[in-house]
Amino acid sequence: MASRKKSADQPAKIVSIFEAVESPGAALSKRDEILAAATRLFLSQGYESVSMDLVAQEAGAARRTLYNQFPAGKEELFRAVVERVWSAFPVLDIVAEAETQSDPDIGLRRIATAVASFWEPPLAIAFLRMVIAEGPRFPDLTESFFTHGKTPAMSAVRAYIEKQGELGVLSIRDGERAARQFLGLIDEPLLWIRVLGREEKFTRAERQDVIDEAVDIFLGHYRVKPKARKA
Repeated sequence: MASRKKSADQPAKIVSIFEAVESPGAALSKRDEILAAATRLFLSQGYESVSMDLVAQEAGAARRTLYNQFPAGKEELFRAVVERVWSAFPVLDIVAEAETQSDPDIGLRRIATAVASFWEPPLAIAFLRMVIAEGPRFPDLTESFFTHGKTPAMSAVRAYIEKQGELGVLSIRDGERAARQFLGLIDEPLLWIRVLGREEKFTRAERQDVIDEAVDIFLGHYRVKPKARKA
């Protein structure tokens, strides 16, 4: 019984920065406390209105502590937030798994599930909206979002698809385009409609249908067809 109580008292592991934002009482490292505070402020006030002093106050940290960790100021802090946001996207681990490498049906399904789960939290949508809204005035925000997150993730998916082409499982002429097509089959129905302001809520079954159909459509087009045996 004692061990069960100890287990129940242990704080839940925080995986994404959005979970940290929504769990102010959770046990976090000092760095994650700062990043969660910065994320809350960026989302509620926009990038321009947030100062390092505001972040220090929100995080309950000394200004010196903030600058010790992020000496270049707000730009470096935002980059760290972006990196922390994307650290919850496990695509780099997924594409390296042996089972994933041996079967694109398994690999693509796991990637699609990770993509759908990554964009499921409302705060993830709010963060993307913020980057889009602030991007024209602060191009470095968009650059950070791509350089420290989206680009490495896209590169991993592209490399996985190209590897399946090299193995003769998929027929790939343009790995970049194929990766964008695959992710588009997931993002278009599950992500962009919400980014544009439609507060759509998908059931687990609906999300799974999107994932299954994305994999089936992609493999239906790109999978190498077995040669018919001669009679």
